[in-house]
Amino acid sequence: MKTKCAIIQPMRIEDFEIRKTGKDSCTVLQYKGEGEDLVIPSVIGKYIPVSVEATLLKKGNKVKSITIPASVDRIDDGLFPSLKNIEAFNADKASRSFSSEDGVLYDSSRYSLLFYPPRKTGSVFIAPKKLGRVARTAFCCKVHFKEFHYSSKLEEFQALPSECPELEAFIPSDDADDHEGVLIKGRKLLFYPPKAGGKAYSIPDGIEEIVSVSSEPFFPESVKTVYAPATLRKGLENALGNAEKVEVENRSQFYRSVDGVLYSWKRVLLSFPGRMGKDVYITPSGTDRIGEGAFRGSRVHTLVLSEGVSAIGNNAFERSEISTLIIPSSVTDIALHALYGAEKLRRVIVEKGSVGEIFLRGENRGDIMEVHPSLF
Repeated sequence: MKTKCAIIQPMRIEDFEIRKTGKDSCTVLQYKGEGEDLVIPSVIGKYIPVSVEATLLKKGNKVKSITIPASVDRIDDGLFPSLKNIEAFNADKASRSFSSEDGVLYDSSRYSLLFYPPRKTGSVFIAPKKLGRVARTAFCCKVHFKEFHYSSKLEEFQALPSECPELEAFIPSDDADDHEGVLIKGRKLLFYPPKAGGKAYSIPDGIEEIVSVSSEPFFPESVKTVYAPATLRKGLENALGNAEKVEVENRSQFYRSVDGVLYSWKRVLLSFPGRMGKDVYITPSGTDRIGEGAFRGSRVHTLVLSEGVSAIGNNAFERSEISTLIIPSSVTDIALHALYGAEKLRRVIVEKGSVGEIFLRGENRGDIMEVHPSLF
C-alpha cells in the first residue's frame, strides 16, 4: 500500500515566513518586515532556524544588514546574488558553521570567503591570515575595493573580473610572493586585476596554468598583447577574449602562435584573440582543426577555412561577429553545437555533397546556406 507524503506548508510567524524541517526546527523562507537591519532570531515562534533559503528578501526590500543566529548551518547560495544593497552580513559568534568580521561573511574557520557586501565602503580589503579560498559567491554582487591584501595561504580565487571592476592589485601581507599586483599561486596564474593597467603582459616563466572559472575574458581590455612562456601548458586558450594578439615562446611544446593567433602543436586553432583587428581571416595552410570556442567573441566578419581543415568544435563561433563562413569539403567532422551562439552568421558557403552541406540541412539552416560545385 502506497502512502502519500504530506506537503509541509509555509507558515507566517511575526516578520518571517518559515517551513518546518523537523519537530522543533525550520528553514527561513522570507523576511516580511520593513526594517533595514534584518536579525533572524534564534527562535521563531517555537522553531529553531537551521537554514536560510534564496527567497529570504522580497522584492523592493529595504534591508541593509543581515545577522544570522548560531543555529543556522546552511545558507542557499542562490541568496547571495540578491543582496545588492547589503552593507554587512554578520554571523553569531557561537556559530559552528559561519563567522564574520567587519560585516564580511566566512565559513567558521575563515578559510573560505563566502560573501563580501557590495555596499561596504573602503578601497582596501585585508583578508584574514587563514583565508585560502574566495568562493564563487563572494563577489557576485560586485565589490569596489582597489586593493586585496592576502596571505600565503590563499590558493583559490573563484571571482570573475566583472565582479571586481575597480581592483588594481593583490598585495601580499606576509611572506607570500609579490607578483607585481597579479595573483599567482605556485605554478598557477589565478587572477589579473581589471585595473592593473599595462598594454602588454608577460606571463612569468614557470607558470603552467591559467585558472579561468568562466568564459569571461581573463585579461582586461587594456592588455593588448599576451606573452606566454614555454612552461605554460593549460588555460591560455580561454584567456584571450580581450587581447589583440598572443606571442608564445618558440621552445614551447604545448602552444604556438601564428601571426598572433593561438595554435596547438597538433595544428589546432585554439583561440583567435577577441580584439584582433581583421575583417577577413583565412586560416593558414596546415591548419587541421578549429577548436572549441576558438572564435568566441572575435571581431572577424568573414572567416575562410582553408582546404585541409578537417573538423570544427563546439561553440566555435559563439558571440563572434562572423557573418560569412566558408567551409571546404575537407571538413568531415562538425560538432553538434558548432554553430551555437553564432548569432551574426548570415551566410555559409559549402561544397555540394560535403559534410558541411549535410550538417546545415540537418540543422535546418538552408536559409543561410550557399552551395557551390567547388570552392578551391
